[in-house]
Amino acid sequence: MEANRFTSRLKAFMNKVKSLGVELAVISTPVNIRYLTGIRIETFERLGVLIVCARNEELTLVIPKLDEGKVKGTGLRYLTYTDLEGPRDTVWRVVSGCGKVNVVGFESNAQLKYYWLLRGILGGFRDLAIDDVLTSLRIVKDEEEVSNIKAAVKAIEKGLRAAEDSLKAGVTEVKLAEVIRSAIADAGAEPMDILVQSGPNSAIPHWLPGSRRISDNDVVVVDLTATYNDYYGDLTRTFTVGNVDGEFARIYNLVKRAHDEAIAAVKEGVTGSYIDSVARSVIREGGYGDYFIHRTGHGIGLEVHEEPYISSDYTKALPRGSVFTIEPGIYLQGKFGVRLESNILINSNGMVEVLDSYWPVV
Repeated sequence: MEANRFTSRLKAFMNKVKSLGVELAVISTPVNIRYLTGIRIETFERLGVLIVCARNEELTLVIPKLDEGKVKGTGLRYLTYTDLEGPRDTVWRVVSGCGKVNVVGFESNAQLKYYWLLRGILGGFRDLAIDDVLTSLRIVKDEEEVSNIKAAVKAIEKGLRAAEDSLKAGVTEVKLAEVIRSAIADAGAEPMDILVQSGPNSAIPHWLPGSRRISDNDVVVVDLTATYNDYYGDLTRTFTVGNVDGEFARIYNLVKRAHDEAIAAVKEGVTGSYIDSVARSVIREGGYGDYFIHRTGHGIGLEVHEEPYISSDYTKALPRGSVFTIEPGIYLQGKFGVRLESNILINSNGMVEVLDSYWPVV
């Protein structure tokens, strides 16, 4: 079943790139190699690419010799090179079997060294970006992908519960992050970004935990990501310690209403920009529009930020199988911030599912 799933993905990818006129496709982003083959490859500064000859439907992974153990026994065709040899001759062996190549497909974030290597081997060719092909495949999650995301979300909820249990005056942001990280790992997922933002730091959306001690009357924003079988979950909750600023309740309730109304507006076929406008209008009408300083959400999967985007400029329709965050926020610099984030699935039947359920008492 596992092999069939990746075979199906590769076949769909080949069909799509061929329809664009691509004769040779070069996949160099580890996350896309993982999606198409199931193989986890990270070669750092060394070249590691999946080369797809669309004309004869052959594919070959070119990797450093030291990474052979990651591929051996998978059934995928691969060639290796040593540091002394370098990758050029190995890549040449692959592409020379593809016949005359006029059009090469690249990911738009491919390193220039891959482009120039192919240029040196093939001479002139026309290059095409194949991001839309990969996105059209990856945006629709299958049952196993959804199951992995759900497992990551459940582990993150264990981390949030641990945060609530350990949250008190005197605890540092870093210490609370350690407690959360341990709880997520104990739940069977891999902790990734653990953001603990207390007091004035809660008004800085991507603040990393530091040595600040949480004090009475603090607002604490906890934003957690974790992976299960490489698939992400991403949740944020806002906590309080003691009696907080009187403005907090008004802002918290406004953000929660924006969160809930945005989710209620989700359905198959609506655009990310529409959902963003729903959340934004709630906050704007509440008088805090200037303090909602980021998009309403983003897709999750093999990457923590991927399509679809729930933003004002994302005009594509949300398809069945897409999974994304809804995370409105209000940030009062120097005082506090509030962000509430859930993970949403439009399932294969077109129904909308909220994948998380844990909410602390504030």
